[in-house]
Amino acid sequence: MGKRIVLHSCARERGCGVDSRLALNLLDTVGAPMLAYRDGPVLYANEACQQLLQRDQASLLGMPFDALVIDGDRQRWQALAAAVLAGEAAPEKLELCLLSGGGEQRTVEIAPSRIDIDDDPLLVCFIYDLSEYKRREARERSLFRLFAQIIDGDPVPTFVLNAQHQVTHWNKACAAITGTAAAEIVGTTRQWYPFYRTERPTLADLVLSGDLERGFEELYRGKLRRSELIDGAYEAEAFFPHFGDSGRWLYFTAAPLRNARGQVVGAIETLQDMTARRTAEEALRQQQAGLERLVAERTAQLESASAQLVQSEKMASIGQLAAGVAHEINNPIGYVHSNIGALEGYMGDLFEMLDAYEQAMSSGLAEDKREALQALGAKLDVEFLREDIPKLVEESKEGITRVRKIVQDLKDFSHVDVKQEWQWANIEAGLESTLNIVSNEIKYKADVVCEFAGLPEIECLPSQLNQVFMNLLVNAAHAIGEARGRIRVATRVLDAGQVCVEVADNGCGIAPELQMKIFDPFFTTKPVGKGTGLGLSLSYGIVKNHNGRIELESTPGVGTLFRVVLPVHHVETRSEA
Repeated sequence: MGKRIVLHSCARERGCGVDSRLALNLLDTVGAPMLAYRDGPVLYANEACQQLLQRDQASLLGMPFDALVIDGDRQRWQALAAAVLAGEAAPEKLELCLLSGGGEQRTVEIAPSRIDIDDDPLLVCFIYDLSEYKRREARERSLFRLFAQIIDGDPVPTFVLNAQHQVTHWNKACAAITGTAAAEIVGTTRQWYPFYRTERPTLADLVLSGDLERGFEELYRGKLRRSELIDGAYEAEAFFPHFGDSGRWLYFTAAPLRNARGQVVGAIETLQDMTARRTAEEALRQQQAGLERLVAERTAQLESASAQLVQSEKMASIGQLAAGVAHEINNPIGYVHSNIGALEGYMGDLFEMLDAYEQAMSSGLAEDKREALQALGAKLDVEFLREDIPKLVEESKEGITRVRKIVQDLKDFSHVDVKQEWQWANIEAGLESTLNIVSNEIKYKADVVCEFAGLPEIECLPSQLNQVFMNLLVNAAHAIGEARGRIRVATRVLDAGQVCVEVADNGCGIAPELQMKIFDPFFTTKPVGKGTGLGLSLSYGIVKNHNGRIELESTPGVGTLFRVVLPVHHVETRSEA
């Protein structure tokens, strides 16, 4: 109900003869813009009202107040004024536009009150200028619309919360990446819904509430960090398994929004889909890991090739040295062998002459001379010499023959052709030569059983195959424990133009987990200092170069068998060693 004030003129009470204009003049002391009218025309306007409407007192007095109200607001004002004058229920204030003297519309708020002066109703209106407030409000609305347009047009997924944690903005990019339309989210506090299965605060919520300790310790667990670019902002990167079809990696940043007084009135959060970058990084890591593996393999191959080259050069040097030594030994051995043959003939002649002396002694030799010869014969033990000298000569001949055989085997084994020409060779003969060379390594540890099938000659590099056989035989000897063992060397002919050589021992065997590595360069099961780890690797390369294969069968505690399968005919399908 509009206000109603009842005044009684003191003049009438006291017979002073002062009318109601005196009472109106008393209202001039009010600082707020104010005017009064009755039955339409303005009766009074104070100084503040004149300034607001840019009209002086003379132009206002007698003017119908309704003429100051714009057409669109006039009917509402007339209804309110009538209700207040009639004492009916009515709003206490009304917002409308008045026309100033300069033709400008001013948005004002009018609070009308009825004043009864000696039972004569008068409408007094207090006027509050809202123009500046409305202009500021319009600017804020314009800025808000501009902000909304900027946010909505931003290709970076973004959402904004107000002080009550309600979503005020959810741009198109955010709707696209989350699959949730703005209409479902704006105005609610369900910003968590597109990201999580159960309700929990987003990073923007934590920044807005200042509850970042929970973010560090509970929600993001070491993934949350301060932004280096934005004051008061925080950022994190995490995988969202329920986001999209197969989950996504998101990098998100949340910053507080402050008013002119620095108070936090909201928060803004931006999202970046890092899935493609993560996928690319993972692919790059895998590619790099593959490249590193390839480099490691190539490095190992180069090291192996280098080691094999060094080993081959050593073997070539040793072979040349052995060939030279064998040649040098062979000459004096030839002399000794020849001399022993001559000595054997001379011994025959001497024994024949000795027989003649004995016959002469029994047929008329003087007694004193016969006794002297008998004494000398007894002293020299001629009968013993007759029996022992032939034996010594025979043993010497056998020894010389053996030495010559060893020298020949050494020459055959160590022969290195600079051009590595392929030739037809009997690998069983190569096995026999190799066994003779390594006999000192084997004879104290194991008995060797040879089961040769009579192989045909094959096209090969004999010296290289001898090296393979030597490695297999020495390894077999090293695998024998304290008790004397057994090494079996067998050959056989396979179908499809292939031959096979097997070297088996009843030694310690090789563990299953080590068998896959046994041909790797530098891998050895022997104690430190007992092996280079190159023997089997070199052997594998040599057999492979012959278009063959080398196989392993081993049982720990039972023994090991190496099987070398070689083609009879060499086919040049790869570069030759």
